Amino acid sequence: MRNSADEIRRRYADKVARDEQEPFKTSLYTGPSTPVQKKKNGPRFNGSFFLFQLMASVCLFLGAGILFKNDGLQAVKGQEIIKKMYHSEFQFAAAQKWYENQFGKPLALLPDKQAAQKELAGTGKTGDYAVPASGKVYQSFEANGKGIMVETGKSTSVDTVKEGYVTFIGKKDKLGKTVIIQHSNGEESWYGHLDSIDANVKLYSYMEREKPLGKVSPSEDGKTGKFYFAIKKGNTFVDPSKVGIHFE
Repeated sequence: MRNSADEIRRRYADKVARDEQEPFKTSLYTGPSTPVQKKKNGPRFNGSFFLFQLMASVCLFLGAGILFKNDGLQAVKGQEIIKKMYHSEFQFAAAQKWYENQFGKPLALLPDKQAAQKELAGTGKTGDYAVPASGKVYQSFEANGKGIMVETGKSTSVDTVKEGYVTFIGKKDKLGKTVIIQHSNGEESWYGHLDSIDANVKLYSYMEREKPLGKVSPSEDGKTGKFYFAIKKGNTFVDPSKVGIHFE
C-alpha cells in the first residue's frame, strides 16, 4: 500500500514537471520553418503612381481642349500661354550640356557628340565663333535690323560658326532657304539666302564647327555670291561683330 502511494506521488510530480516545461518547449519552436528572405531594395513598379500620372495627363489634355473652346477673357489668356509654349523651341544643346554637367554622359535621346569634341580639341580651337564664309558685308546690322548680308565668291560654301543642333531647315519670309543652328549657350546662328542646303544637314542633327551647310545664292549679275547671317540671343538679334565674328 505504501509503495502504491509513493508511485502515485512520483507520477504526479512527473506530470507537474512536464506541464511546467511545455511552454518553454513551445517557445523554442514557435516561428517560421523556412529562413526569412531579406527584402530586395531594387526598383519597384508603382502602379498607383503611374495611374495618377496617366490621369493627370488626360485631365491636362482635356482641360486644354476645353480652354480652346471657350472665348472668355481668361480663356484667351490661357490660350496665348499654351501657344507660346508650343512655339518655343526646346533648348536641345543647353539641355545636353546641363545633363553632362550633372551626370557625366550625354542623353540617350540626343546624338553623341564626344567624337566631335575630341576632334575640336585636337585642332586647338576654342569655343568661340568661326567665320561662316570669307566675304565682305554689303548690308550692315544697323541697316538690316536683324542680321547682315555678306558678298562672297561664286558658289562659296557656308559653314557652321559653332557646334550645335539644327532646329530649322526650310524657307523663311525674305530669307529664302534658311538653316538655324542652336548652340549650347542658348544662342542661335541663322544662315539665309542659301542657293542649296547640304544633304547631310538634317533637322535636329548635331553639327560640328566649320562644317558645310550649303552654298551661297548667286548675285544678280551672277559674278559673285551672297548670303544672310545673324546671331540671336533669346528673343533679340545682335550684331555678329559683338560676338567676335568679323568679315572684310
